[in-house]
Amino acid sequence: MSRRSNLWANVEDIILQHYDELKTRRIRGSYYIVREYLTKRLKEGKITEEEFNHFLTAQGYATYRDDLWPSIEKQYGLERPEAKPIGVIYDRGIERPISEFERVYYRARGFIFVEKADEAEDLKELSHHGWTIVAGQGFSTRLMRQLFKEDGRPVLALHDCDTAGEWIYRVFDIGSRRTRHLQLWLENVVDLGLHEDDASLLALPSQPEAGKFRKFRTSRIELSALSVLKVRWNVENPVLAYTIAKMKKLGIRITPKPEEAKELLKELVEERIKEAFDEISDKLWELFEIPSKIASSYAEELVYPDSEIVDADIPQINLVYLNFDDPIKRLKESLEKEFEKIKPDVIDEAQKAIENAKLLDEDDYEWIVIGRLGDNRVLTALGV
Repeated sequence: MSRRSNLWANVEDIILQHYDELKTRRIRGSYYIVREYLTKRLKEGKITEEEFNHFLTAQGYATYRDDLWPSIEKQYGLERPEAKPIGVIYDRGIERPISEFERVYYRARGFIFVEKADEAEDLKELSHHGWTIVAGQGFSTRLMRQLFKEDGRPVLALHDCDTAGEWIYRVFDIGSRRTRHLQLWLENVVDLGLHEDDASLLALPSQPEAGKFRKFRTSRIELSALSVLKVRWNVENPVLAYTIAKMKKLGIRITPKPEEAKELLKELVEERIKEAFDEISDKLWELFEIPSKIASSYAEELVYPDSEIVDADIPQINLVYLNFDDPIKRLKESLEKEFEKIKPDVIDEAQKAIENAKLLDEDDYEWIVIGRLGDNRVLTALGV
């Protein structure tokens, strides 16, 4: 077996052994996890340094992504991790197209602009705590910067440790040359991006810088490289853990401001009331099964000829006119009446829940969030 085939045999073996772990990441993040396991095999002498170095090249990544994974999909039926499409936002934990940005803009306490959509998805939990997560490959849009400019709420820029990533932050900070005349730079932007000192403290692997940027720097560290912490420290969500640690290190509040608590409590109560109606909704969905059952019943009662039929010219049964408007209207009115009957009890129970709600100090609440979503090893490593 050649050195090249030995490398890919080892990579394939790692994928088969750790597929449950790899499938939780996108393709780029899975590459870094495999790299971490390959490092162990290098130390064990299962692959050579030459083979390991080849895996780190752009060609090595291309082979991993475009050749090895399709082969594994075909042979073992394991689905390849995919790259997420660009241009999405996360608001209250819900993924929305970036075209809805203006719709959710006014209720956020701040914004986290993430260079890549994969890592933006990792941060969606923060969207439950007042932050709108904006994902977009490359530079920010002019519309976003115009909106950000108007109100002064914090904008956090999370990017790779490379020249392109730093330029993304600078577009927010000092504006782009193309739109400088519009004065769209922001005073409220914070550089949340990955930097050399962060990468060093976390011992993250680097890659050669893109050729067109070699005059600025020789190496780069991607946000996807944080995936190695999943292997090394068993961090469930490394990007989220890093972001929380960096926000805390920079003195940025993670939880909503006190004046937002009332609105968030209202949303929480509304969510709980909707959950209470889930059982009713499930029963209503059963109504949609009625037409198919009726059709089957009608068809069973028909008499069919014994002769062989290739095709049957059935009269236009759909001309049988059924007026659904009236029964649907009556059903709607009936449901509304029933809901009105239970409304006082629902309001009474919800009011009791609000009165008995445990109201936390913002500092205490923030540390609860940090404890649930962050990671102590990452916090410690970054000196928080």
